[in-house]
Amino acid sequence: MQVLTRPWGAMHYRIDGATSGPTVVFANSLGTDLRLWDSLLPHLPTGLRYVRYDKRGHGLSDLGGPVTAADLAAHHLLLAGGIGVTPIPSILEAMTSRVDTIAVD
Repeated sequence: MQVLTRPWGAMHYRIDGATSGPTVVFANSLGTDLRLWDSLLPHLPTGLRYVRYDKRGHGLSDLGGPVTAADLAAHHLLLAGGIGVTPIPSILEAMTSRVDTIAVD
């Protein structure tokens, strides 16, 4: 288990694919964990590094007190910065059965 330690506790994440190079960060929806993306990974291109994580209070990540939507967005950026990923191409799954992509500088 890979863990990034934050002031509120442990943030569980997993890196799949290439050991270096371009990276895509996957964020699951509320009420799920990083396994949400398990069935998608085999269909993605090789040569990329894929980072998935359990949001605060989900899966193996600690809750550590109240959390807001703004906190969840900040944790996304902190994880990427903590593992040295910038800019951050990201795939975000919302509770609307819609998947959005963003690129954050």
